[in-house]
Amino acid sequence: NARYHQAAFLPYSCENGVGSFMSAPSLDFLYNMRQVELINNVNRLTEGSVHEANSLYRVIFDAAQDTTQTALLNNASQAWNIDFFLQTLTVDPVSLREDVRRQIAEQFVSFDRFKATFAQSALSIFGNGWTWLVMNETGQLSVMNTYNAGCPFTAVPSKESNTMRGTSYSAIQRSAGRRPFIRLSPIIGLSMWQESYLPDYGLDRETYVSRFWDVVNWNVVHERMLSSRSGLRTTE
Repeated sequence: NARYHQAAFLPYSCENGVGSFMSAPSLDFLYNMRQVELINNVNRLTEGSVHEANSLYRVIFDAAQDTTQTALLNNASQAWNIDFFLQTLTVDPVSLREDVRRQIAEQFVSFDRFKATFAQSALSIFGNGWTWLVMNETGQLSVMNTYNAGCPFTAVPSKESNTMRGTSYSAIQRSAGRRPFIRLSPIIGLSMWQESYLPDYGLDRETYVSRFWDVVNWNVVHERMLSSRSGLRTTE
């Protein structure tokens, strides 16, 4: 049978890792082992179902509203998260664009304040999770965490008052059957899963978060911002 879901190609080789941020063995594990395992699980769980030919985004969105599809949601969401995270990185340093700096600074007082807010959120995660810069449909930027395999675009039910930061993954399950979620477009995502930093940094998460900025592809960030401004970013 055809495998509808496959790991996306990376814009760089796994052989040398990602600069000083991630070693070759760590990148190899995330991309060639963990990501492959997750995609294989998605294919196994969707085979012969209505989800089989759907995009990974659509699988996540639909599974997040069905409490019987928790296993599918977890695997699909984590596969999407890892891909988004790795696609954000670059092995060739890209300077921070002035227009990106300005747009972020406008909403966080300064770019340095944004980085401090992002780092504080990332380091507040207990266990495994993700830290995100997200944009809503009006262009407002926010920093938020999701836990375990949570995705921003299924993290916050629209009918509940929520500050976004610190949204628990269990909230996604409690919101099942409700449509819609608050429409959030991820711009930057950082894995705070232990498997992403323990091999290279041990428990020194501060250095892991700090070095992340050295390998962010700001051209990719800029493209995501432009797409988001014209509506919700197309993630399918």
